Amino acid sequence: MIDFLANNLDFILTFIVVVIVCIIMARRGQIKKIKEIVLALCVNAEITYGGGTGAIKKASVIEAIYDILPGWAKIFISEKTISDLVEEGKAKMDELANSNIMVSNLLYDVLIDDVHEDFAEEPEVDSGDEDGNI
Repeated sequence: MIDFLANNLDFILTFIVVVIVCIIMARRGQIKKIKEIVLALCVNAEITYGGGTGAIKKASVIEAIYDILPGWAKIFISEKTISDLVEEGKAKMDELANSNIMVSNLLYDVLIDDVHEDFAEEPEVDSGDEDGNI
């Protein structure tokens, strides 16, 4: 047995390194996919449950993520990592809502009449000089 290990040490070490690299790459790829999905799940939870239900929304998003993940990924992605991803998704959702009035209306059911005047005003159009020339 020792002779086998000694004769094949380079192969065994290479195999171990390849397995470790594959696990790391799979984990990184899975995290990227999860980030893309988490934002959609956060938006869905916000629309479904509304305001004042943060704990319920977070729990529903975490549950949905666990339902989506393949079994092998659950081994490598911790609950804390998923919780952090949900918080990141929530922050991204809020950022999008703050930068886009339509997203804000969709998420928070804000009436356009109640929005700040800067968003509700029509843009000024330059009609040119008195003769109508631009």
